[in-house]
Amino acid sequence: VILFWVVKQATPGKMAISTKIVDATTGLEPTPLQFIGRYLGYFVSFLPVGLGVFWLAFDKRKQGWHDKLANTVVVRCKE
Repeated sequence: VILFWVVKQATPGKMAISTKIVDATTGLEPTPLQFIGRYLGYFVSFLPVGLGVFWLAFDKRKQGWHDKLANTVVVRCKE
């Protein structure tokens, strides 16, 4: 997963729906440390019965807890 994120800024599923992961502040490609933090953040997001993942349904920027922890956001590709 992290390898796909570093190389393509997306997993195959994200590529299929034309989205990618970017730095939430700059809009540029996240650093490898951000990708690792995002990956580890999934564990934190799922601990309280998946609440951190469902959080994106209520968040203005559609960020789950894993995105907030890594300062990333998923955006639609313009390509």
